[in-house]
Amino acid sequence: MKMPLSFVCAVLGGLGLSASLSDQLEPHSEPQALGPLGGSARSIFTDPADPSEIVLIRPSQGLWRSTDAGITFTPHGAGLSAAVTHLYADPADPEGLWALDGLELKHSSDFGATWTTRHTTNVSPFVGGFKQLALSGSGDELLAIDAFNIWRSIDGGDTWANVGSLVPFAGEVYHSVAYSTDGGTAYVGTRLQGVLKSTDGGASFADAGAFSTWTQCLTVSPGDPDTVFAGTFSGLLKSTDGGVTFAPITDPVAAGNSEWFVWEPDGRLWYGTLQTVVHSPDEGATWFDATGGWPVNTPVPYHVGFASDGTRYLGCNGGGLYDQSGGGLYRMAPGTPGDWEHIGFLTALIRDIAVAEPGGLRVVGIGGGVYAGGPGESPTPTVWHADFGADTRTVAVDPSDPTRWVTGGVGAFVDNAQIAVVTGNGAAAVKTYEVFGAGIVMDLDFDPHDPERLVAGVYPGEFGTASIIRSKDGGDSWIDVPGTTGWGAFAVAFDPHTPGLVVQLSSDNSWAASADSGQTWTTLQPPWPGGGTAVLLEFDPFAPGVIYRGETGSGLWRSDDSAATWTPLGVPLHADSHLLLHPQFPDLMWVADTLGRVLVSTDRGDSFQVALDIPLGSNAGALALDTADGTLLVGSTSASMWELPGGCPVVRLGEGTAGTGGFVPRHHITGLPQLGAPGFGIAGSGFLGGTTVFLAYGLGQTDLPAFGGSFHVDPLVDVLAFPAGGPAGAAGQGAFSIPFTVPVDPLLVGVTITTQCGAVDAGVAHVDGIALSNALAITFHN
Repeated sequence: MKMPLSFVCAVLGGLGLSASLSDQLEPHSEPQALGPLGGSARSIFTDPADPSEIVLIRPSQGLWRSTDAGITFTPHGAGLSAAVTHLYADPADPEGLWALDGLELKHSSDFGATWTTRHTTNVSPFVGGFKQLALSGSGDELLAIDAFNIWRSIDGGDTWANVGSLVPFAGEVYHSVAYSTDGGTAYVGTRLQGVLKSTDGGASFADAGAFSTWTQCLTVSPGDPDTVFAGTFSGLLKSTDGGVTFAPITDPVAAGNSEWFVWEPDGRLWYGTLQTVVHSPDEGATWFDATGGWPVNTPVPYHVGFASDGTRYLGCNGGGLYDQSGGGLYRMAPGTPGDWEHIGFLTALIRDIAVAEPGGLRVVGIGGGVYAGGPGESPTPTVWHADFGADTRTVAVDPSDPTRWVTGGVGAFVDNAQIAVVTGNGAAAVKTYEVFGAGIVMDLDFDPHDPERLVAGVYPGEFGTASIIRSKDGGDSWIDVPGTTGWGAFAVAFDPHTPGLVVQLSSDNSWAASADSGQTWTTLQPPWPGGGTAVLLEFDPFAPGVIYRGETGSGLWRSDDSAATWTPLGVPLHADSHLLLHPQFPDLMWVADTLGRVLVSTDRGDSFQVALDIPLGSNAGALALDTADGTLLVGSTSASMWELPGGCPVVRLGEGTAGTGGFVPRHHITGLPQLGAPGFGIAGSGFLGGTTVFLAYGLGQTDLPAFGGSFHVDPLVDVLAFPAGGPAGAAGQGAFSIPFTVPVDPLLVGVTITTQCGAVDAGVAHVDGIALSNALAITFHN
């Protein structure tokens, strides 16, 4: 049966909505960045003429610029390398900046747009390049240091002289430098001699003799050239006599390993350690903590910058080898210092995503542990947040308890494969498996027929350790499976159609199966001939015998005969690609390919189209679906996590009621409801063969009791009636499929219709004799 175009017209006009349709439409969904935010940022400066324009350094990535007060950034500046480490404001030029770029000192007169080299050390790269720069208040006198030399300019950087040298690699190094604002005195911090002082504007230096502790950072009060602060390994020191004597600052708020000083224009001194940021409004007499708004995974603060409107920006370094969350850029409102707001960047590698329950928490596997967050929220660390080097590869939600998650990965020792059970929505965690030398827990899966049973795959599983482990108590304890050493299991999957059947895929694409929930295993075939590393393995939730597997060489494959033969699907995969099969609608799937895209198929992979054009800037990888509203969640390999509201254009509403033989009719779509796209239709199955089916459709949703279930179409536009296919009177074998083409009309984008089926069935328990299907909320897309 071909559904006429009048169906859509009735949907739009049947309730007199055509004239005011634009008032009824939601805007078409756009991908939303969720985070977590992180990365690293240092040396932050805002344009004095425009407080919304910011430049900063991203370590190993060079100079970046924002024109929207730090929300988005793009690479900036011609003439700088990715090795640039520090920026300094030029006191003689509001648009002037200096940069330490490896062995070169560079200057810009247009706020970082272009750069010219003004000095180079011309020495061995082993010196490590320039470490710090100091400028006098006039900008004419400059001091620069590398590890073993002090360089001075008295003409704004045009010419330079070496005014201090050390014997390379003899133990002593120069570490920090500071000028007084009048340029009359200068100080250099060293590793062994403490502070060196110059009274001739930096022409010569002598040991001040006040102390000998390694001086990490120095600063001189802008209002008093005799007030000097020195940050050392043993704490913070202050001098009020021009460096002749220094007294320790004992305030515990200011304790820590000293890293940097920055003066705010109002005279407030900001001071950073490896663990904290503090500030003093009165030149060190009192100190106040300034870490409000930081996440629980404490970042390392790098620098504070100040905009002309009083806004403060804090650059930090994130922690962990893969987990850069917690670092990046923070913002604080003008006035009395308060809490920081985290505003950038998207940098984290997301390994896996799971939705705890429809409409519930998103559980995120990330380098360093497990994060969680509600719909539309940036995920934040749970209690299971490990240290540098840890990596969570897989997350599975307990089917009996959505607040309990079993996670697998590797700890900080690189090869200590581990599993942690996280409970209470992330409030508590217990490590239930850890084997040093085993490698990484790459994947784990719950048995759909027995939620107490799990199987996990370990890669590479060498040195006598098992590659397959199993649990009989929901993941609270684990049993090694003999004979699986060295299998290098990359993926495991239970067959939802056959109790006890579980399959594992090895890194070389050889695979094995178990018919007893993982206790014993049989090798099924030799290594895959594709020539890449294994990536994924999934069973079709609706079609028995249909299996998907993928690897980095030949991409995605499907078998329709329980792995006897395989069909290539033409989708190239990367090492973190995921395949997502809709748990409620047959044939509907998404996959992340090597071009950074998310592809969608409505025919089990026979054809694909691009589903999402998300500005990730990296490969899409992990995929998850919130069946409550069709939100698609996408994790990336280097740009954190994104969500697309309505990414799945159909949402299942409620459950149906059983008819003859106990079969509950099932209602779903075929194809995608895209403008002008062929193949879209409405289908149903599980009816009594030959019975009359009623298809109701409308523009609204409700929850009305009817026929022993819930009727969701309200207000109702129309009802179509037609016979179900299948043998007459055959329980559960009645089915239908009604195709139609969606008009190419932009007004349809974002319109949601509701459909639901009922069927005459004498075997239904309800007095009305109607077996009811689930309902669908279908949203039209471009």
